[in-house]
Amino acid sequence: MPKTDDLLSEEDKKKRDATGQKKWPASVILAAPFFLLLIPLYKAARERVNWKAALAMIATFEALMFCAEAFSVSRGHWIWNPNRILGPSIFGIPIEEPLLYYWFPPLFVVLLMHAFEKVFAKGSAK
Repeated sequence: MPKTDDLLSEEDKKKRDATGQKKWPASVILAAPFFLLLIPLYKAARERVNWKAALAMIATFEALMFCAEAFSVSRGHWIWNPNRILGPSIFGIPIEEPLLYYWFPPLFVVLLMHAFEKVFAKGSAK
């Protein structure tokens, strides 16, 4: 008589192992240091940022990435460990994807660019 493990596919074994793990929201915890960096960058760049353009960029990026992510999920390219996400999802996409990863990186880059604008300008003037 074969064992139960022998009858499971590799993907089913991974799912079984994933559900046996303790739940903790890794994405939120791992994003915390970046939020701490965001505060001084925001203070240094808030007067120079064109906020309407930044919001338009974030909205565009959010819409395009959400569609790409939904397509990837529907084809099985992306799967998430249910014990490593916050829990709620939108069309199969964990809520932290659009909240943390779609708006945060473009905004971080814009703030970083404006915060160090004078340093970059000095380097190009030589």
